[in-house]
Amino acid sequence: MTGPFAAPSDRPYAPVVAAGTPTELREFVLLRPDVEAVLQRCGLDTYDLLLIDVEGNWTRWVFTTEESAVAVAGDLEVRLHRGWDDRMTRRMNKRDHWNDPGGQRRAL
Repeated sequence: MTGPFAAPSDRPYAPVVAAGTPTELREFVLLRPDVEAVLQRCGLDTYDLLLIDVEGNWTRWVFTTEESAVAVAGDLEVRLHRGWDDRMTRRMNKRDHWNDPGGQRRAL
């Protein structure tokens, strides 16, 4: 079936949705200091789990259920925030290359 009422496996984003704890997230936690997670809904049946370190570096992964995202955060043993608060917003915005003189720029 196609269209807005397609089954979840028919959606174009299905291949990027995680089934377990992704290696990328596990490595991010192991290699970075003081990582915390923010869980947010990003679609009809999708949830973002953002991992943010103390320096403002981050990565994210998309999950099909809130429960699976929470389970991965628990598996990684990181503090989980359900939604954004002021402290996590400041942490996320700490590394702002576009506004820092001499900051890294995207290749054109």
